[in-house]
Amino acid sequence: MQILVTDATGAVGRLVSRQLIAAGHTVTGIAGRPHPYLDPGVEFVCAPLRHPVLQDLADEADAVVHLAPIDAGAPGSADIDGVARVTHAAARAGARLLFVSQAAGRPELYRPAEELVSTGWAPSLVVRIAPPVGRQLDWMVCRTVATLLRAKVSTQPVRVLHFDDLVRFLVASVNTDRTGVVDLATPDTTNVVTAWRLLRSVDPRARLNRVRSWPQLAPAMDIAALQEDWDFEFGWHALDAIADTARGLVGRRLHATGAVSHDRQLALPVEVFPRRRPSDDLRSAAPEGMEGEFDDRIDPRFPVFSAARLAGALPGPLTPMTLDVQLSGLRAASRVMGHVLALGGVVDDEWGSRAIAVFGHRAYVGVSANVVAAAQLPGWDQDAIARHALIDQPQVGDVLPFGQPKLAEGALGSIAKAVVAARSLALMRRLGPDTRAYSAAAAVEHLDAAQLAALPDAALEVRARLLRDRIHQGWILTALWLIDSGVTAAALDHTRAAPRISGLGTIMESTRVAAETAELAAALREDPPLRALAAEGNVGSIRALSPGTAGALDAALARIGHRGPGEAELAGRVFSDNPAMLLVAAAEVAEAPAAAGPAAPRTLARRMAANAREARELAHDSTIRFTHELRMTLRELGSRRVAADLCDADDDVYYLTCDELVTMPADARLRIKRRRAERDRLQAQRPPDVIDGAWTPVDPVGGA
Repeated sequence: MQILVTDATGAVGRLVSRQLIAAGHTVTGIAGRPHPYLDPGVEFVCAPLRHPVLQDLADEADAVVHLAPIDAGAPGSADIDGVARVTHAAARAGARLLFVSQAAGRPELYRPAEELVSTGWAPSLVVRIAPPVGRQLDWMVCRTVATLLRAKVSTQPVRVLHFDDLVRFLVASVNTDRTGVVDLATPDTTNVVTAWRLLRSVDPRARLNRVRSWPQLAPAMDIAALQEDWDFEFGWHALDAIADTARGLVGRRLHATGAVSHDRQLALPVEVFPRRRPSDDLRSAAPEGMEGEFDDRIDPRFPVFSAARLAGALPGPLTPMTLDVQLSGLRAASRVMGHVLALGGVVDDEWGSRAIAVFGHRAYVGVSANVVAAAQLPGWDQDAIARHALIDQPQVGDVLPFGQPKLAEGALGSIAKAVVAARSLALMRRLGPDTRAYSAAAAVEHLDAAQLAALPDAALEVRARLLRDRIHQGWILTALWLIDSGVTAAALDHTRAAPRISGLGTIMESTRVAAETAELAAALREDPPLRALAAEGNVGSIRALSPGTAGALDAALARIGHRGPGEAELAGRVFSDNPAMLLVAAAEVAEAPAAAGPAAPRTLARRMAANAREARELAHDSTIRFTHELRMTLRELGSRRVAADLCDADDDVYYLTCDELVTMPADARLRIKRRRAERDRLQAQRPPDVIDGAWTPVDPVGGA
């Protein structure tokens, strides 16, 4: 269907548009301002609703989703005049109209708007929503939070509506022909005092002076029609929705136009930066006819890419789900680093877009971009970046064929290194507490297989989106620890206690599994028969013959069961899936001679370097924990999608993106089949480990 979305660049509009596109619809959008997070698949028109182009867009649409606020104090407001114009345009076009109204808003403003839509000639659906909540703190959610924090503390019950469920309902409503009015609110309630305590626990001194309240915190909501006539399942219960709002408040402060980040804590990412449409200035790196659906294109000024540092955790060809979740997270991390780097110009654009890129379903570090960025970051080594990437690659030309591009110019350029140093020191002050809080969240938000099986489908879907955000948060933390490690290395350069950083690819380096494997290997080293059984992966015999070794194995699994070979690939298997893999790895270590020699003295410099490494390791390990949480959620959803006859095999879910998994497009089976075929092709015709502007298959069919 062709869908027109008004206020497409607002928070709700962006997410609704993204989900509609994932569901297979064609989306046009209109708004008075652009936004960098708007999906590039939206045919966007930057114009007010009073512009004649509105009628042209409505004429092409099957349905119109009117999201432009009518409250004069809201960003992107079109007033009730906008409602009249959209209603008129939809009626002339014969398009179905969906209008979102605020049940908690001023009745003298919203009721006339609802009546205007309901009495118009267009078939229409008015969606009256309860006070919105959720970690996506737009202007509506900020008002709800302010209203709850200002309310008289009582046990008054309130219904709310999570942002995720609003988006899900609107996307589902597009596929129906229902008209009339529906009240949308959680089927259960929470109470004011519980909500107040949860929200105040984040920031007891939250400033509310600039944020308005809703006139009605607990408006009358008739949810009987929703429960009886609509086959809609909520993903969030009321209390969990409030808790998720508190989750989003961490690192943010309320504002009338939507929450803004502050510098005291790292905020949880709540939106994915979209992949840009290919520019004419960029070139396809693949041979003719072999460019993949998820491939990036190359700027000739930054032509060299290497997969060497990422292949262990992200072995290619990766599944589309992994590319969607992990690569978008790594790119989010590189953009946060870019803010610290103060690169400016074309270098900033390259770093933010392709510091880590995808070719042939494989992840590559942008060597050229990393070499340039290393000149700006303390403790980073330009020579090491090129050396590690290009070892045994004599065919590769210059990393920067057009010379070193200019970094930030003007006032910023003259003080760029001072800015980088100041920003690096500022973030170091909060990294430790942020990382510990993130690690604690990984434990608190864990659900085992039985708990996942007890959740309804909708709850699993919204959990997948939350876990995607958590993974992105983890990669950002890990990347910031890279900066911290570089600052530490620069400060201790004369002591050589901390190695210099050799590029963004270091983000995937981890010694946690090696350390745990070494402990298990110590139990095997002195017992050759036991070591032989371990080398065979014979878990049963180990348990029968050596309870001590079995206990050591179980303890290791409790600590690193979420880890394993290719651990960032969501379709992969980890140690908890197959403990024999950990036994085999330990047996291999046990075969080698034990490391000898006294440990280096623990000087202050070495303790500082070790603390930085341990903190980075904690951030990385917690990110992989959340990755496994998502893996388990996807497995549960996969089996249910097969049972519902929405796909053919449990692992089909890995060939969808996270958004597609939630909406399940009508052509899901065709997308899965096409992507499986593409991944199978790339198994045989894979790109090389190093790409210099273009690539040819390492093992072409019928290869030489």
